[in-house]
Amino acid sequence: MFFMICCTPKKVNQYVKINGAQLRDGLWLESYDSDIGKLQAKGRYYKGEKVGIWKTSFQGKKYQKDVIKDGIIKTKIYHANGKIMQKGQSRTDISSNERHWYYFGDWKYYDDKGKILFIRKYVLGKKVDSINMKK
Repeated sequence: MFFMICCTPKKVNQYVKINGAQLRDGLWLESYDSDIGKLQAKGRYYKGEKVGIWKTSFQGKKYQKDVIKDGIIKTKIYHANGKIMQKGQSRTDISSNERHWYYFGDWKYYDDKGKILFIRKYVLGKKVDSINMKK
C-alpha cells in the first residue's frame, strides 16, 4: 500500500490588516545586516508583535535565541563554537505613543569555554552594577 500525504506549504512573511494598519503576522524569515555581518532570523509575529521563540543565525550557525512571553524577552547569544557568550532578559513597554525596550536584571557574560567572566546588573535599562568574576 502506498499513501501520499500532501501538505500546503506554510506561508511566510504575511501581513494582517487591523484598524487600517498592515501588521506582520505568522511565520517570518528576516535577514538584516549587523556589525558582524548578515544575520538570518526566524520566528513568529502576532498582530505585529514578536512572540514565542526567535532563532537567529550567522553564517549558518546558531547566533542568538530569544524566548518572548508576556512582554519578557529571555536572550542567549552564542560564541561561534556554540557556547553561550551572554544571557539575560529585556522587555518592551508599549504605550499609545511610544515603545521602550530595555535590559533588566542580571546579564551574564561568558568566555568561549563557558566560564563566566562578569555579570552586569540593570534596572530599567540602566547599568547599576558590574561584577567581575575572573580570578
